Amino acid sequence: MSGRRIPWLLLGAALLLVANGRWILPLAAWLFPIGWLVFLDRSRRLSGLGLAFLAFLLIHFSIWWGIIPAPGIIYYIVAAIYAAAYFVPFVVHRLVAGRADAFLGTLVFPLAWVSAELVFSRWLTPYGSWASLTYTQSDSLALVQLASVTGIAGITFLMTWFASVVAWMLRPQVSGHRRLRAAAAYGVVMGVVVVSGQVRLTGHIDAESVRVAAIVPDAERLSALETLLQPVRQGRELAIADLGLIQEAASSLNEDLFKRTRREARAGARLIAWSETASRVFASEEEAFLAQASRVAAEENVILFLAVGVWHPDGTPPFENKVVVVDTSGVIALQYHKAHPIYGGESSLISAGAESVAGYEAGFGRVGAVICHDLDFPPLLRQASSASLDLVVAPSDDWDDVAPLHARMAVFRAVENGITLFRPTRGGRSMAVDSRGRITARVDMPDDAMVADIRIGRVGTVYGVTGDLFSWGCVAGLCVWLVLGARRARTSRIGE
Repeated sequence: MSGRRIPWLLLGAALLLVANGRWILPLAAWLFPIGWLVFLDRSRRLSGLGLAFLAFLLIHFSIWWGIIPAPGIIYYIVAAIYAAAYFVPFVVHRLVAGRADAFLGTLVFPLAWVSAELVFSRWLTPYGSWASLTYTQSDSLALVQLASVTGIAGITFLMTWFASVVAWMLRPQVSGHRRLRAAAAYGVVMGVVVVSGQVRLTGHIDAESVRVAAIVPDAERLSALETLLQPVRQGRELAIADLGLIQEAASSLNEDLFKRTRREARAGARLIAWSETASRVFASEEEAFLAQASRVAAEENVILFLAVGVWHPDGTPPFENKVVVVDTSGVIALQYHKAHPIYGGESSLISAGAESVAGYEAGFGRVGAVICHDLDFPPLLRQASSASLDLVVAPSDDWDDVAPLHARMAVFRAVENGITLFRPTRGGRSMAVDSRGRITARVDMPDDAMVADIRIGRVGTVYGVTGDLFSWGCVAGLCVWLVLGARRARTSRIGE
């Protein structure tokens, strides 16, 4: 038995290495659970689960390196928590359906996966929906459309159900005609999803085309300022002379941003957005900074989304991370504070804003703002639907290891809520995404600006109304299955 099961574990482990995290082969995300499920089906319960979890844990230490923003031993603790959370569906499968002969038993694994993902992302991790298998499929646009109905949970369900069905078909006791029926059943469901998605992709979007520009800070100016601010981030006190140098460096950074903002406005941009905390300003100088922004917006007749880092030298925490929206008349139309500072990287330095996404009428549609990591929390972005937003601007700041996956994740927020998403990003991928998840403009690692003509318009979605209803349905389905399974087991023992 051991010789026939270990290769399946090795196969599953090899595929998991490239299924999510640092290295992503989209097909591997569909296939890797098969190896683990077959291994567990052919193993003794406790020994199989123990060996499988050890391998699962070691691989998670590798695939999230550089992505989970935690230092030293804390990284391994966080990675271990992720491994434990996402191994739960395998445990449920092995205990409940690992030896079940009925085809309906294939539903246990996807029900458990969606349930675990909902509970973990909503209440047990500060990083939101990171690690969802769905994000690996952002290039499969017909499949991505399912997110407009079920959110990312529906796609995760299809992926894990596929693995469960294949693992069930590989059981020696399953006959050929039952395998054909199983393949046909899954094929019909997948066919309906893909065809429906393709139809949605061909649908007309009644939206206005608007020229926009995304601006990132000058790298040299920002680097000089960050060097001066490093002691502050480490909790050290600064001398008066150091404060003067910081003020001078911040002024140089901001003046360059305003200069390039005027350039893009005069080139025809109607909306200009800066990347996350592109500008930096002392709290005592914020009023003067915003007055300058109002003059620029009014003189150039442009809407500005200013992503600002405000420093309160005596504050606790010392920084604000926010977006200030200035309309064409120079009036501040909206202010938004980052609702989800990155835990471990920002949470001790930045106070969290209210989890509220508001908008205002910009003439070509209702627009609103969120900031970077906020995009990783689907319930927060769902407010874009209730606020009837047409466009969400999301200033962001990534790093090399996280940039590709983080950009994939953002695509799904546009599809879920039927909105246009504009994401100016330093150190990652600046892009515009339409309500179908199509990337209509993209610049990787921009060093100046991304300019694009984007179509701004909203399409109502089922997910925008029902939210996580599909996920909660999976939780209910799993609970029903577990109760019925427990009753069957008790009846069996009584009969013996």
